[in-house]
Amino acid sequence: MKIALVHYGVRYKDPKLNLKELVRLNRKAALEGARIILNTELAVSGYSFQSRQDITPYTETDNGKTIQAIKTLSRELGIYVGITFPERDPLTQSYYNSAFVIDPQGQLVCKYHKIYAEKRWARPGSPYQEGTFDTPWGRIGVAICADSYFGLIPRTMALKDADFLWIPANWPPTGQLSPLEVWQARALENGIYLAACNRTGKDRVMDCRQAVSGVIDPTGTPIFSGSSESSKIFFADIPLNEDGRFGNIHRLERMKLRDIDLYRQIYLDPWVENLTLYYQLPKTGMLDVHCFVPPSSGRIDLKVLETAVEKRQTDHPALWILPESSANQAKEADLLKISKNRNVAFALSVAGETQTLSLITPKGIQPFFEPDIIPSQAFPFKLIHYGPAAIAMVPMEAFRHPELAVVLAKLGCDLVVVSEDKLSSKDLLLSRMRVLNSVAVAACSNNGAQITCMQGLHGNLDQQHQIQPGVCTYGLDTSRTRKKSFQYHIDYDLLLKNN
Repeated sequence: MKIALVHYGVRYKDPKLNLKELVRLNRKAALEGARIILNTELAVSGYSFQSRQDITPYTETDNGKTIQAIKTLSRELGIYVGITFPERDPLTQSYYNSAFVIDPQGQLVCKYHKIYAEKRWARPGSPYQEGTFDTPWGRIGVAICADSYFGLIPRTMALKDADFLWIPANWPPTGQLSPLEVWQARALENGIYLAACNRTGKDRVMDCRQAVSGVIDPTGTPIFSGSSESSKIFFADIPLNEDGRFGNIHRLERMKLRDIDLYRQIYLDPWVENLTLYYQLPKTGMLDVHCFVPPSSGRIDLKVLETAVEKRQTDHPALWILPESSANQAKEADLLKISKNRNVAFALSVAGETQTLSLITPKGIQPFFEPDIIPSQAFPFKLIHYGPAAIAMVPMEAFRHPELAVVLAKLGCDLVVVSEDKLSSKDLLLSRMRVLNSVAVAACSNNGAQITCMQGLHGNLDQQHQIQPGVCTYGLDTSRTRKKSFQYHIDYDLLLKNN
């Protein structure tokens, strides 16, 4: 089934020209076979408004000129169209960053208000809005731009049985954080198709000429991605199952594997202004984080390890993360000896009937996971204080879901450690994107390692990786990981209901 993304060069504060061009481009897309046509964020108005007063002349109701024009077009050509503009609610005179979907009968079948909205003028949308609509091919959800930045809003759409997510966006490239990777993670962790329609051209303050649009499949693999310095229609063919629908196998598998008892604290509202005082966390500072990737045999030579530790010693506390070992390979007593001799710590996982997760310091061995705890009553993953950091260690199977990273961050975690035998490229992608929840992540395996941290909410992505045997090193400043930001307009009831 063919869809189209209208990657449009929006003219700032020129709604008359924008609407004319959008109708032309949407018509062209339909005539070239697209059944669903999706547009960019604030496609009719432009984006960078400075105040409520500034945007007032460019707001419309949900029955104004734009909606009427798109209804006429959809009816004429028998298509679904997703369109966007700043909406004015006649009853409250509230303004929303809104997305609308018109069906082939010219009916408004979905309206979505951006939740993580523009603070200068937009009222946040309700977390309880429906935000989905049904088509002959399956249910589609909507999330606007920054609503896809964190994982919980796309997750709620998957829990509403959406198998396809439309993301209209104004997202120029910034630093090493790729919006395409963010969208790949959202598709992968939920097992859904995702179509992100970005824009091109220049806004008042944004240069979007290199901005990327993309269509992602439920395994997190791009079906299409591209950018253009001028307006362009991108097409993608979405594979359908034998029933002519998007298919929900991947989504159902992902949702079935959710461990809701681990998420019971996700609604917490910690005092983020001073998490160190609030949770009695260690004083912030520098922690040297090292991931040790052994030779292809997967066996850790303790002499080689101790030499590597000696070469990399500094004045900072050091944490060495080892890949998962089998029970007969794990030599905790030897690691404890190195820990005492070199005054360092080791994070180690041991495979078995249940994975054992441990921190080895000069003071002894501590478990990261308490198997006897009933998760519905208490959180089984311990945050262990070492040096200037509060550290958690979790299995990759649990970390594939966005909820766990949010819980750990809200409990004050600075660093999440993952130690496995093997990590796929998709596992590493999800690990990288978990840093958007204000934690650093170090993932280590016998086939590679990666350490990632985010500089500010929309800052640069710091990343070190190792694909050959050797050591991956990162200097973690926990004063950065203590500065946390969360999405609070979330439907926690939906997230915490039993599957």
